[in-house]
Amino acid sequence: MPRTFAICCLLFVISSVPAQDEKNEPPRFTVIDYPVGNFSFDDWDGELITARDLRGTIWIAQTFVPGCNQCSTSIPTMKRLQEMFRGNKQVKFVSIALAFNDSVTLKKFAKDQNADPDQWLFLADTDEKRLHLTVTSAFHLSTARNPQKMVGDDILHSTKLLLIDPYGIIVGSVPSAADDAADILKHEIERVRMRQPIPVIASDLPRFNAILNGSAGTLLLLGWLLIRLRYETLHKIVMLLALAVSMAFLSSYLFYHFAVLGGEPMRFRGEGAIRVVYFAILLTHTVLAVTVAPLAIFITVQGLRNALASHRRIARWTLPIWLYVSITGVVVYWMLYGRS
Repeated sequence: MPRTFAICCLLFVISSVPAQDEKNEPPRFTVIDYPVGNFSFDDWDGELITARDLRGTIWIAQTFVPGCNQCSTSIPTMKRLQEMFRGNKQVKFVSIALAFNDSVTLKKFAKDQNADPDQWLFLADTDEKRLHLTVTSAFHLSTARNPQKMVGDDILHSTKLLLIDPYGIIVGSVPSAADDAADILKHEIERVRMRQPIPVIASDLPRFNAILNGSAGTLLLLGWLLIRLRYETLHKIVMLLALAVSMAFLSSYLFYHFAVLGGEPMRFRGEGAIRVVYFAILLTHTVLAVTVAPLAIFITVQGLRNALASHRRIARWTLPIWLYVSITGVVVYWMLYGRS
Protein backbone atom coordinates (compact mmCIF):
# COMPACT_ATOMS: atom_id res chain seq x y z
CA MET A 1 0.00 0.00 0.00
CA PRO A 2 2.68 2.55 0.87
CA ARG A 3 4.50 1.61 -2.35
CA THR A 4 1.36 2.12 -4.42
CA PHE A 5 0.77 5.49 -2.76
CA ALA A 6 4.37 6.56 -3.48
CA ILE A 7 4.02 5.60 -7.17
CA CYS A 8 0.80 7.59 -7.45
CA CYS A 9 2.47 10.65 -5.92
CA LEU A 10 5.39 10.33 -8.34
CA LEU A 11 3.07 10.11 -11.34
CA PHE A 12 1.18 13.16 -10.14
CA VAL A 13 4.39 15.20 -9.82
CA ILE A 14 5.59 14.09 -13.26
CA SER A 15 2.26 14.94 -14.91
CA SER A 16 2.23 18.39 -13.35
CA VAL A 17 5.67 19.38 -14.70
CA PRO A 18 4.54 20.16 -18.30
CA ALA A 19 1.61 22.17 -16.95
CA GLN A 20 3.98 24.12 -14.70
CA ASP A 21 6.36 24.77 -17.60
CA GLU A 22 3.45 25.95 -19.73
CA LYS A 23 2.29 28.20 -16.93
CA ASN A 24 5.73 29.79 -16.60
CA GLU A 25 6.15 30.24 -20.37
CA PRO A 26 6.28 33.95 -21.26
CA PRO A 27 3.25 35.28 -23.17
CA ARG A 28 3.65 35.18 -26.97
CA PHE A 29 1.78 38.50 -27.31
CA THR A 30 3.43 41.34 -25.40
CA VAL A 31 1.05 44.14 -24.39
CA ILE A 32 2.45 47.62 -25.07
CA ASP A 33 -0.50 50.10 -24.99
CA TYR A 34 1.47 53.11 -26.20
CA PRO A 35 0.54 55.60 -28.96
CA VAL A 36 2.33 55.57 -32.30
CA GLY A 37 4.37 58.71 -32.82
CA ASN A 38 4.18 60.95 -35.88
CA PHE A 39 5.77 59.65 -39.05
CA SER A 40 5.84 60.62 -42.69
CA PHE A 41 7.01 58.09 -45.30
CA ASP A 42 6.61 57.63 -49.06
CA ASP A 43 4.93 54.59 -50.57
CA TRP A 44 6.23 52.91 -53.74
CA ASP A 45 4.36 55.46 -55.91
CA GLY A 46 5.85 58.42 -54.06
CA GLU A 47 2.62 59.26 -52.23
CA LEU A 48 3.07 60.59 -48.71
CA ILE A 49 1.66 58.37 -45.94
CA THR A 50 1.39 59.62 -42.36
CA ALA A 51 0.08 58.21 -39.08
CA ARG A 52 -3.27 59.96 -39.50
CA ASP A 53 -3.87 58.24 -42.87
CA LEU A 54 -4.14 54.95 -40.98
CA ARG A 55 -6.46 56.22 -38.26
CA GLY A 56 -9.70 54.27 -38.15
CA THR A 57 -8.08 51.02 -39.33
CA ILE A 58 -6.40 48.16 -37.49
CA TRP A 59 -2.89 47.65 -38.84
CA ILE A 60 0.21 45.53 -38.44
CA ALA A 61 3.58 47.27 -38.72
CA GLN A 62 7.01 45.78 -39.36
CA THR A 63 10.48 46.96 -40.36
CA PHE A 64 12.40 45.05 -42.99
CA VAL A 65 15.28 45.09 -45.43
CA PRO A 66 14.91 43.34 -48.81
CA GLY A 67 17.19 40.30 -48.75
CA CYS A 68 17.70 40.47 -44.98
CA ASN A 69 18.25 37.15 -43.19
CA GLN A 70 16.11 38.19 -40.19
CA CYS A 71 13.22 39.23 -42.45
CA SER A 72 12.90 35.72 -43.82
CA THR A 73 10.52 35.08 -40.91
CA SER A 74 8.57 38.35 -40.73
CA ILE A 75 7.70 38.75 -44.42
CA PRO A 76 6.07 35.28 -44.73
CA THR A 77 4.01 36.06 -41.62
CA MET A 78 2.80 39.31 -43.18
CA LYS A 79 1.93 37.43 -46.39
CA ARG A 80 -0.09 34.90 -44.42
CA LEU A 81 -1.92 37.64 -42.53
CA GLN A 82 -2.75 39.40 -45.78
CA GLU A 83 -4.36 36.22 -47.06
CA MET A 84 -6.31 35.86 -43.81
CA PHE A 85 -7.73 39.40 -44.12
CA ARG A 86 -7.55 39.98 -47.87
CA GLY A 87 -10.26 42.40 -48.94
CA ASN A 88 -11.04 43.48 -45.38
CA LYS A 89 -10.82 47.29 -45.46
CA GLN A 90 -10.70 47.42 -41.68
CA VAL A 91 -7.28 45.71 -41.54
CA LYS A 92 -4.06 46.92 -43.19
CA PHE A 93 -0.39 45.99 -43.18
CA VAL A 94 2.57 48.36 -43.18
CA SER A 95 6.12 47.33 -44.06
CA ILE A 96 8.82 49.98 -43.58
CA ALA A 97 11.98 49.47 -45.63
CA LEU A 98 15.14 50.37 -43.72
CA ALA A 99 17.47 50.22 -46.74
CA PHE A 100 17.42 49.80 -50.53
CA ASN A 101 14.37 52.01 -50.37
CA ASP A 102 14.13 53.49 -53.88
CA SER A 103 10.67 53.20 -55.41
CA VAL A 104 11.68 50.71 -58.13
CA THR A 105 13.20 48.24 -55.64
CA LEU A 106 10.30 48.72 -53.25
CA LYS A 107 7.67 48.13 -55.94
CA LYS A 108 9.42 45.03 -57.25
CA PHE A 109 9.74 43.60 -53.74
CA ALA A 110 6.06 44.29 -53.02
CA LYS A 111 4.95 42.61 -56.23
CA ASP A 112 7.10 39.59 -55.41
CA GLN A 113 5.05 39.24 -52.21
CA ASN A 114 1.78 39.51 -54.16
CA ALA A 115 0.93 42.54 -52.02
CA ASP A 116 -2.44 44.23 -52.47
CA PRO A 117 -1.53 47.96 -52.81
CA ASP A 118 -4.80 48.97 -51.13
CA GLN A 119 -4.14 46.80 -48.08
CA TRP A 120 -0.39 46.19 -47.75
CA LEU A 121 1.68 49.40 -47.80
CA PHE A 122 5.43 49.40 -48.41
CA LEU A 123 6.94 52.63 -47.09
CA ALA A 124 10.39 54.20 -47.20
CA ASP A 125 12.39 57.38 -46.73
CA THR A 126 15.35 58.34 -48.92
CA ASP A 127 17.02 59.93 -45.89
CA GLU A 128 18.17 56.79 -44.05
CA LYS A 129 19.25 58.59 -40.88
CA ARG A 130 15.89 60.32 -40.55
CA LEU A 131 14.09 57.04 -41.29
CA HIS A 132 15.90 55.19 -38.50
CA LEU A 133 15.24 58.00 -36.03
CA THR A 134 11.54 57.98 -36.94
CA VAL A 135 11.26 54.21 -36.56
CA THR A 136 12.87 54.40 -33.13
CA SER A 137 10.80 57.35 -31.87
CA ALA A 138 7.43 56.56 -33.48
CA PHE A 139 7.36 52.77 -33.21
CA HIS A 140 9.85 52.17 -30.37
CA LEU A 141 11.69 49.59 -32.49
CA SER A 142 15.46 49.25 -32.48
CA THR A 143 17.41 49.71 -35.72
CA ALA A 144 21.07 50.42 -36.50
CA ARG A 145 23.73 49.78 -39.12
CA ASN A 146 25.68 46.59 -38.44
CA PRO A 147 29.32 47.64 -37.73
CA GLN A 148 30.52 44.23 -38.95
CA LYS A 149 28.90 44.82 -42.38
CA MET A 150 27.72 41.22 -42.73
CA VAL A 151 26.04 40.30 -46.03
CA GLY A 152 22.31 39.83 -45.47
CA ASP A 153 22.54 41.53 -42.10
CA ASP A 154 23.65 45.04 -43.07
CA ILE A 155 21.11 46.54 -40.69
CA LEU A 156 20.34 45.20 -37.23
CA HIS A 157 16.69 45.76 -36.46
CA SER A 158 13.76 44.45 -34.51
CA THR A 159 11.69 41.75 -36.21
CA LYS A 160 8.70 42.27 -33.94
CA LEU A 161 5.31 42.71 -35.56
CA LEU A 162 3.28 45.51 -33.98
CA LEU A 163 -0.51 45.58 -33.73
CA ILE A 164 -1.96 49.12 -33.82
CA ASP A 165 -5.62 49.86 -33.12
CA PRO A 166 -7.89 52.37 -34.96
CA TYR A 167 -6.96 55.12 -32.49
CA GLY A 168 -3.23 54.86 -33.18
CA ILE A 169 -2.37 52.90 -30.03
CA ILE A 170 0.24 50.14 -30.24
CA VAL A 171 -1.73 47.32 -28.63
CA GLY A 172 1.20 44.90 -28.47
CA SER A 173 3.82 42.93 -30.37
CA VAL A 174 4.63 39.39 -31.47
CA PRO A 175 8.06 38.01 -32.41
CA SER A 176 7.88 37.22 -36.11
CA ALA A 177 10.05 34.13 -35.60
CA ALA A 178 7.21 32.42 -33.72
CA ASP A 179 5.65 29.70 -35.88
CA ASP A 180 2.16 30.74 -34.83
CA ALA A 181 2.77 34.52 -35.06
CA ALA A 182 0.09 34.96 -37.74
CA ASP A 183 -2.48 32.99 -35.72
CA ILE A 184 -1.70 34.98 -32.56
CA LEU A 185 -2.11 38.28 -34.42
CA LYS A 186 -5.31 37.10 -36.09
CA HIS A 187 -6.74 36.38 -32.65
CA GLU A 188 -5.63 39.76 -31.29
CA ILE A 189 -6.97 41.60 -34.36
CA GLU A 190 -10.37 40.02 -33.80
CA ARG A 191 -10.25 41.10 -30.15
CA VAL A 192 -9.54 44.71 -31.19
CA ARG A 193 -12.36 44.60 -33.72
CA MET A 194 -14.80 43.31 -31.11
CA ARG A 195 -14.06 46.06 -28.62
CA GLN A 196 -14.49 48.95 -31.07
CA PRO A 197 -17.42 51.06 -29.80
CA ILE A 198 -18.28 52.24 -33.31
CA PRO A 199 -17.41 49.93 -36.25
CA VAL A 200 -16.41 52.82 -38.51
CA ILE A 201 -13.77 52.49 -41.20
CA ALA A 202 -12.07 55.88 -41.51
CA SER A 203 -11.24 55.44 -45.19
CA ASP A 204 -14.96 55.05 -45.97
CA LEU A 205 -16.11 58.22 -44.22
CA PRO A 206 -15.18 60.71 -46.99
CA ARG A 207 -17.16 58.60 -49.49
CA PHE A 208 -20.05 58.36 -47.04
CA ASN A 209 -20.00 62.15 -46.60
CA ALA A 210 -20.03 62.65 -50.36
CA ILE A 211 -23.06 60.33 -50.65
CA LEU A 212 -24.85 62.39 -47.99
CA ASN A 213 -24.06 65.61 -49.86
CA GLY A 214 -25.28 64.15 -53.15
CA SER A 215 -28.45 62.85 -51.49
CA ALA A 216 -29.16 66.26 -49.97
CA GLY A 217 -28.76 67.90 -53.38
CA THR A 218 -31.13 65.39 -54.99
CA LEU A 219 -33.75 65.92 -52.27
CA LEU A 220 -33.48 69.70 -52.66
CA LEU A 221 -34.16 69.49 -56.38
CA LEU A 222 -37.06 67.11 -55.77
CA GLY A 223 -38.48 69.42 -53.09
CA TRP A 224 -38.27 72.40 -55.45
CA LEU A 225 -40.05 70.42 -58.19
CA LEU A 226 -42.81 69.32 -55.80
CA ILE A 227 -43.59 72.86 -54.64
CA ARG A 228 -43.68 74.02 -58.25
CA LEU A 229 -46.31 71.32 -58.85
CA ARG A 230 -48.18 72.49 -55.72
CA TYR A 231 -47.63 69.27 -53.75
CA GLU A 232 -47.11 71.13 -50.48
CA THR A 233 -47.28 68.15 -48.09
CA LEU A 234 -44.81 66.12 -50.13
CA HIS A 235 -42.62 69.22 -50.43
CA LYS A 236 -42.48 69.53 -46.64
CA ILE A 237 -41.60 65.85 -46.19
CA VAL A 238 -38.84 65.95 -48.78
CA MET A 239 -37.35 69.20 -47.46
CA LEU A 240 -37.35 67.83 -43.91
CA LEU A 241 -35.48 64.80 -45.24
CA ALA A 242 -32.99 67.11 -46.96
CA LEU A 243 -32.43 68.92 -43.66
CA ALA A 244 -31.98 65.62 -41.80
CA VAL A 245 -29.46 64.36 -44.39
CA SER A 246 -27.53 67.63 -44.21
CA MET A 247 -27.40 67.39 -40.41
CA ALA A 248 -26.19 63.79 -40.69
CA PHE A 249 -23.48 65.00 -43.06
CA LEU A 250 -22.40 67.72 -40.63
CA SER A 251 -22.17 65.22 -37.76
CA SER A 252 -20.19 62.73 -39.86
CA TYR A 253 -17.92 65.48 -41.21
CA LEU A 254 -17.11 66.79 -37.72
CA PHE A 255 -16.48 63.27 -36.42
CA TYR A 256 -14.09 62.50 -39.29
CA HIS A 257 -12.11 65.73 -39.04
CA PHE A 258 -11.86 65.94 -35.27
CA ALA A 259 -12.07 62.34 -34.00
CA VAL A 260 -10.25 60.64 -36.89
CA LEU A 261 -7.95 63.35 -38.28
CA GLY A 262 -7.41 65.13 -34.98
CA GLY A 263 -8.46 68.49 -36.40
CA GLU A 264 -5.85 68.48 -39.16
CA PRO A 265 -6.96 69.61 -42.66
CA MET A 266 -7.03 67.29 -45.65
CA ARG A 267 -4.03 67.49 -47.99
CA PHE A 268 -4.68 68.26 -51.66
CA ARG A 269 -1.81 66.88 -53.74
CA GLY A 270 -2.70 68.45 -57.08
CA GLU A 271 -0.35 71.02 -58.60
CA GLY A 272 -0.73 73.97 -60.94
CA ALA A 273 -4.09 75.35 -62.09
CA ILE A 274 -6.11 72.49 -60.57
CA ARG A 275 -4.81 73.51 -57.14
CA VAL A 276 -6.18 77.04 -57.59
CA VAL A 277 -9.53 75.65 -58.73
CA TYR A 278 -9.70 73.26 -55.77
CA PHE A 279 -9.08 75.93 -53.13
CA ALA A 280 -11.50 78.36 -54.82
CA ILE A 281 -14.26 75.72 -54.68
CA LEU A 282 -13.31 74.71 -51.13
CA LEU A 283 -13.35 78.33 -49.89
CA THR A 284 -16.77 79.13 -51.37
CA HIS A 285 -18.14 75.78 -50.20
CA THR A 286 -16.96 76.36 -46.63
CA VAL A 287 -18.14 79.97 -46.36
CA LEU A 288 -21.57 79.24 -47.84
CA ALA A 289 -21.95 76.08 -45.72
CA VAL A 290 -21.61 78.22 -42.60
CA THR A 291 -24.16 80.66 -44.03
CA VAL A 292 -26.74 78.11 -45.18
CA ALA A 293 -27.01 76.24 -41.86
CA PRO A 294 -29.00 78.93 -39.96
CA LEU A 295 -30.93 79.85 -43.12
CA ALA A 296 -32.06 76.25 -43.64
CA ILE A 297 -33.25 75.97 -40.05
CA PHE A 298 -35.03 79.33 -40.29
CA ILE A 299 -37.01 78.51 -43.46
CA THR A 300 -37.88 75.07 -42.04
CA VAL A 301 -39.35 76.62 -38.91
CA GLN A 302 -41.21 79.26 -40.95
CA GLY A 303 -42.60 76.61 -43.29
CA LEU A 304 -43.83 74.43 -40.41
CA ARG A 305 -45.49 77.48 -38.83
CA ASN A 306 -47.18 78.29 -42.19
CA ALA A 307 -45.49 81.70 -42.23
CA LEU A 308 -45.41 81.30 -46.00
CA ALA A 309 -44.52 84.89 -46.98
CA SER A 310 -41.37 84.88 -44.84
CA HIS A 311 -40.61 81.30 -45.87
CA ARG A 312 -40.77 82.07 -49.61
CA ARG A 313 -38.76 85.29 -49.31
CA ILE A 314 -35.78 83.59 -47.56
CA ALA A 315 -36.11 80.27 -49.43
CA ARG A 316 -35.41 82.01 -52.76
CA TRP A 317 -31.89 82.73 -51.51
CA THR A 318 -31.43 79.67 -49.35
CA LEU A 319 -32.23 77.00 -51.96
CA PRO A 320 -29.48 77.90 -54.52
CA ILE A 321 -26.90 78.35 -51.75
CA TRP A 322 -27.86 75.04 -50.12
CA LEU A 323 -27.80 73.29 -53.49
CA TYR A 324 -24.38 74.78 -54.30
CA VAL A 325 -22.96 73.58 -50.97
CA SER A 326 -24.30 70.06 -51.54
CA ILE A 327 -22.95 69.80 -55.09
CA THR A 328 -19.54 71.30 -54.31
CA GLY A 329 -19.24 68.88 -51.38
CA VAL A 330 -19.29 66.05 -53.92
CA VAL A 331 -16.88 67.94 -56.20
CA VAL A 332 -14.39 68.45 -53.34
CA TYR A 333 -14.53 64.74 -52.54
CA TRP A 334 -13.92 63.86 -56.21
CA MET A 335 -10.95 66.25 -56.44
CA LEU A 336 -9.41 64.77 -53.29
CA TYR A 337 -10.03 61.08 -53.90
CA GLY A 338 -11.55 60.37 -57.28
CA ARG A 339 -9.16 61.80 -59.84
CA SER A 340 -6.53 59.03 -59.67
